Amino acid sequence: MSTLDTPSTGLQALLSPRTVRSAVLPVVRQQVSALEPTLARICSYHLGFTDEHGDPSGAASGKLTRAALMTATAGGVGLRPEDVRAQAAALELLHNSTLIHDDIIDGDELRRGRPAAWKVFGADLAILAGDALQALGMQVVVDDPGPGRAEISSAFAEALRLVLAGQSREFTVRLGPGASIAEYNRIVEEKTSALLECALVTPALRAGRPEHVLVALRGAGRHLGLAFQIFNDVEDIWGDPAVTGKPVRGDIRRRNPSLPVLAALSAGSPVSERLRGLWRADGTAAAHLQEMADLTEEAGGRHLAEQLSRGHLDTALEHLGRAALSPAATSEVTVLFDRIVNRTA
Repeated sequence: MSTLDTPSTGLQALLSPRTVRSAVLPVVRQQVSALEPTLARICSYHLGFTDEHGDPSGAASGKLTRAALMTATAGGVGLRPEDVRAQAAALELLHNSTLIHDDIIDGDELRRGRPAAWKVFGADLAILAGDALQALGMQVVVDDPGPGRAEISSAFAEALRLVLAGQSREFTVRLGPGASIAEYNRIVEEKTSALLECALVTPALRAGRPEHVLVALRGAGRHLGLAFQIFNDVEDIWGDPAVTGKPVRGDIRRRNPSLPVLAALSAGSPVSERLRGLWRADGTAAAHLQEMADLTEEAGGRHLAEQLSRGHLDTALEHLGRAALSPAATSEVTVLFDRIVNRTA
């Protein structure tokens, strides 16, 4: 049987969603509660801890994908989950800061199936709340006294720098559909892959693993981010809002060139030209967006995007195989990679 078929039962128990949540969310909640009261209320709402009135809520707090990745990788380099608990919480804080800012930038009104923080509290305060989560995340990392603190702090700072660079660069791509797939890849590597790389590399830094292990884990994170974002782009156009928690075709409505659209526009076919005309027309009616989605699929954009996503996932797993993690951890991280990209249970 393959390693994918035989994950370690003990490691699976450690990495169950409930276990990861019980380990990481208390740290997140504690950090957020120490913020200025208004910012704490907004962040608690965004994280699903409370409703808009500040009362306890059963809303989702996200999948804690990056925390799960970090915990799994920690086991693979001989660490215990608690050895990276603070860093896992910090990474979730940074990730959620980007979500708050993204919703404002994109004008997305829903996050995890309920009104986004900026819709409830206003954009100005939501921006400050996102900034507060960034500061908290970095403070948690810097304050942790464990091994490799300097290297880990540097890795977090670099990841945050790349995320901000990617967010900034994304605006230039939105100026028109002439953006290339290479430009798209660069943005994704900065905006999406950087935090995933950080999740995978942090345990290796804590354990003092050699450079070739760090290189392999960075490569795995880079391609995992590309695989995830491309599949996410497909879902934005053809996905189920009950699964994604957001309305479909938001990228098309904003004229944000996602991978399926970029691939369709570069096909050089009559269908591509029809799509380009609709793109430039700036229409946002449901029928207009539906026609653009149909033309994107007819021009081959969906097929190529799905093919590229699978290819990047395969490449991510090849890099993972070079990281010299324990067999049980490699198996578990492989399962996590598939869950992240394909939203499998």
